Amino acid sequence: MERAKVMTGLCKACANKAAARKRVTHGHNNSNSRLHVTWSNMKRRCLRPKGSEVEKYAGVTVCDEWMAFEPFMEWSLKNGYTDHLTLDRIDSSRGYEPSNCRYTDYNVQAANRRITDKNTSGHVGVSWDGRKWVSKVQWRRKQIHLGRFDDIQEAVKARNDYIDANNLPHLRA
Repeated sequence: MERAKVMTGLCKACANKAAARKRVTHGHNNSNSRLHVTWSNMKRRCLRPKGSEVEKYAGVTVCDEWMAFEPFMEWSLKNGYTDHLTLDRIDSSRGYEPSNCRYTDYNVQAANRRITDKNTSGHVGVSWDGRKWVSKVQWRRKQIHLGRFDDIQEAVKARNDYIDANNLPHLRA
């Protein structure tokens, strides 16, 4: 408590309240705003990735404009931000910038993932099970198996046809 008094002239509790008031100039700080946490996590994943993020976010950038919170907040509020949606890159091979981002629900975001290094078919949702090509779609936390095929192109077509017929936001295989 003595250190807080010396540094600020206030007791520790008052010093913390004063610091919090300073941080809240834009009305959104880490302790009370999901939007600020979204912005902070976006920057951290790109600038200082941890663990599995290192590989996932290699080469993903944040535009200069969004390095400051206020422009990001203004864009977010004009482009459909709510506490129930997530920030999604439309083209997952490009960085975070206004023309490549949108707010979506978790289902759409999960459907918009890029091919991982574990994928040996070269097509999203198509894999080899040792005997046949397997085609599947994941939607609303359920995996929909579309069949097993002798030819990879048949598996790709089955997945793309299902996506089109059900108007899903998935990337086509």
